[in-house]
Amino acid sequence: MADIKILSVVDYVDHLEIMRDFIKKAGFDIEITEDRDKLLPKSINDYDVFLDYTHGGKLTDEQTESVIKFVAEGKSLVGVHSAAVDKQSPKYTKLLGGKYIGHSDEAPSKVKIIDPIHPITEGMSDFEIVDEIYKLEYEPNSFQTLITSEVQGIVCPVCWIKEYGRGKVTFLSLGHGQKAFENTNFQQLVIRMIKWAIR
Repeated sequence: MADIKILSVVDYVDHLEIMRDFIKKAGFDIEITEDRDKLLPKSINDYDVFLDYTHGGKLTDEQTESVIKFVAEGKSLVGVHSAAVDKQSPKYTKLLGGKYIGHSDEAPSKVKIIDPIHPITEGMSDFEIVDEIYKLEYEPNSFQTLITSEVQGIVCPVCWIKEYGRGKVTFLSLGHGQKAFENTNFQQLVIRMIKWAIR
């Protein structure tokens, strides 16, 4: 899988080195950068997967259209946690499947596996993770939900998948801090999301 190239555009935090390590150990080639212009066609088209861990902030129209085309033409978007923070781009929100509107405190949280036979969640059981649980604004029935959790008494999707054009999109709302990144279930989900996205 070393021939699969992942571009991860982020707003850098130290625990991203944990992600770099477990993704490389899974056999993937990953570049982590804060340069959002890597999303433009001259750069992003060299990759197979865009792994989004940005923390919001506006995407330019050119960056947005480039990512949309990248996925529509057969590549993949894997969104993690803050990828859902509003980028002031309704088109990007539609591509991803939803956007952040609030969250619980970072604390031990239980998540529920809804689809135990999908390749991303196959064989996994409900688990606990020290993390934020996101409240999300999304269009019902626009994606397939694999995992849920509760925040303020509301059941919210935690992981979903969808197809977009000839490409694939998957999102996981977990992943706020170091404790979440060290959780083996979180790591397993991210790796499986990548593997599903490149099938």
